[in-house]
Amino acid sequence: MRRRRLLVATAAVSPLATAGCSDDPDEEILEPRARVVESELVREHEGTDEETVAVEGVVERTSDEPITYLEVRVRFLDADGEVLDNTIEQVPDVSEGDRWEFTVVFPDVGERAALVADHEAEVVKNP
Repeated sequence: MRRRRLLVATAAVSPLATAGCSDDPDEEILEPRARVVESELVREHEGTDEETVAVEGVVERTSDEPITYLEVRVRFLDADGEVLDNTIEQVPDVSEGDRWEFTVVFPDVGERAALVADHEAEVVKNP
């Protein structure tokens, strides 16, 4: 009975485990069409109750595939590398060119914004 359960579980998992590993030329393999190539933290009103922090950066095309929509996720991190917030923003007007600027604003101000010490930025949606 245990063997049958193992075989059923293996059969159910194996299509997922091998996705993207096929030699079938008709199988679509999803590759990123764009990536973040530059990003930096930008602060305003530092040391005040109105302190703000944002990430400004650039996304660059990595494929000849058409791009009509992009989203960038920024993880705002404290000095210990703990995530303070995950924010996703749409990159505006990706209809022309190969590079696009973006800005993602940390949602809090003042003391909470002052805790932001670092960030990670990545493209999360590019159909």
